[in-house]
Amino acid sequence: MNTKKLIVIVPGSKTKGTHVPIFGALFSKFFSSYFGVQVEGDAWFEPLRTALAEIPADTIIFNWSGGISPFAIRKAARELQRILLEHTDKEIILFTKSLGGAVAEKAAQDTRLPIKRLVYIVTPHFKFTGALPPSVKVTNIFSPADNYLRFANRVLYFGFGRIELPNVQNISIPNLRHSDFNHNLEIRYEDRDLLLFDFYREMLT
Repeated sequence: MNTKKLIVIVPGSKTKGTHVPIFGALFSKFFSSYFGVQVEGDAWFEPLRTALAEIPADTIIFNWSGGISPFAIRKAARELQRILLEHTDKEIILFTKSLGGAVAEKAAQDTRLPIKRLVYIVTPHFKFTGALPPSVKVTNIFSPADNYLRFANRVLYFGFGRIELPNVQNISIPNLRHSDFNHNLEIRYEDRDLLLFDFYREMLT
């Protein structure tokens, strides 16, 4: 009998400064023009879930505070672990965006969890993070055009961040900025033109 699969989408941080009256519009313009970060809320979740529906798996979205502090990330990781422990009868695939990758990474260090795959989408990585179980296959996707990712690595990890990871599958997608990874744009990968969400689906199967 085939083991059931569970895809867990772990989104990134939430830019709370954009909700402040008057200054919110200025923050939004700055993030969009310099970093390519569109403050678009959760609107991209459902189109992504629809695109992944062709995979024979259950799909859930893990909602967390979106805070950038180590405390917020640890708290979210504990809650994610709690949820995943309710699904130990399934093969778990973690699909993460931006700082959601840090949350999922901490959760995935729990060897009780049957996590098969961890996919990072433009995630800032701390150089000295704990090791994942060897059974977890890791794919790290990024873009050289993502200014926000470089900024996040410097600010969040005081210069001890990195974009590429050792001993995993690193995939560079050119010309995409940070929020472009939320949209079903056409990309070039391995001499093929395909839609970004179709590429994601390939990474998860």
